[in-house]
Formats: sequence, structure tokens, C-alpha cells
Amino acid sequence: MVVSTYYRPHFLSAKMKKDDRINQIAEKTLELINKKGSVDALRTKDLADAIGASEATIFKFFESKEEILNTVIRRYIHRKPIRIQASDLKTPDDFENFLREILDTTLDPSPSRAPYVSLLIQISLKENPIAKENFEDLQKIWAIIEDRIEYGKKHWNFSDSVDSKLQTRLFYFAAVMYYIQMEVFNRKSVESESFDVIEVKETLLANFLKILTEGNNR
Repeated sequence: MVVSTYYRPHFLSAKMKKDDRINQIAEKTLELINKKGSVDALRTKDLADAIGASEATIFKFFESKEEILNTVIRRYIHRKPIRIQASDLKTPDDFENFLREILDTTLDPSPSRAPYVSLLIQISLKENPIAKENFEDLQKIWAIIEDRIEYGKKHWNFSDSVDSKLQTRLFYFAAVMYYIQMEVFNRKSVESESFDVIEVKETLLANFLKILTEGNNR
């Protein structure tokens, strides 16, 4: 009788669970895009090699490269569901704390975040439907801020001259663009002066609250 000397360890022979494989593919996708610098440069063949499987394995779980990208970015934009209502912010302190939470999220400098934001920018430029989902989430946040500004005009001494829609967007986009320039485009590596992220948050918040209370200076 011939006895085979080949032995395949149990952990190699066992199939990876579906959720684990999907997570693996998603994580490697982001890693490869970050390394290659572009969504267009990503090939499913490279992705298959990176996870030690065949392209056929990838297509068991995803119909296309676009579906993989959508899965990755959808996990990011929906990671923190909006559960608060405008009416929950009953005092100026409540409102200020809400604004701080927005800035904490928007200006989060964690190294793991920049690749997601870079991917979101790239697919948004391609008019991917995911960009619309992201915009809809932003609109929910803006609606809360706008509602409290209008409420504040009646109850918190906010100026009647404030355009709530315009100022809400200027506040949010100032934080977003600062983050993109510094973290995604890595402008912090060439800036002659570095800025403390806490100072940036406090400055943005103070300027916004000043506009709300003093009104638009024209």
C-alpha cells in the first residue's frame, strides 16, 4: 500500500466563511487602491493574487469590480447612522456638542480613514450612485443644523440675518476641504507650519457660532 506523504493542514483545507471572505476582499481592495493610487489601476486579477485565490472565487461573491468598490465605500459612509433628531438638541450646549461631533468625525486624522475618503472622491467623480447615497446622508446632517439655526433665531439669540442653508454648508465644507487637503492630498507634508487638529476644530466652531450670533457682516 502506498501512503501519501502529502499533508494539508486543517486550517488550509477549511473553506473561509462567506462573511470572512467578503471582508478580506473588501480590505484588500482598499489596500491595493491605496497602493496603486487609483481605482482605474485596480484589476480583479491583482486582487485575487493578493488574497491567494482565483478570480472565480472573487466573482462568487461579487458580480463585478464596481460592486466590490460599492461594498467598500458603502460600509464607510454608513458606518455611523444618524439617529439624532433636531428636536433632541434642546439647548445651545446640545447644539454646540452636536457640531463638535460633526467636526470630530469630519476631521478625524486616523491613517486608516484617508484611503476611504480618497476612494469616495474618485467614485463620486465617476457619477457612481454611491455618491448620491453619501449626499443624502449629508443632507440629513445639514437639515438638523439648519433647523436648529432657525430655532436659535427665536430662542437662542441667533441673528435673523443668518442664511441657515448657506452657513451650514460653508461650515461643513470648510472642515471637509481642510481634511482633504491635509490628509488625502497630504499637504501637511509640505506645509511650513503644522496645525493642531484640536485648534482647527475650535477655530471652525468659534467662527461659526460667532456668525450665528452676530450675523452676516457685509
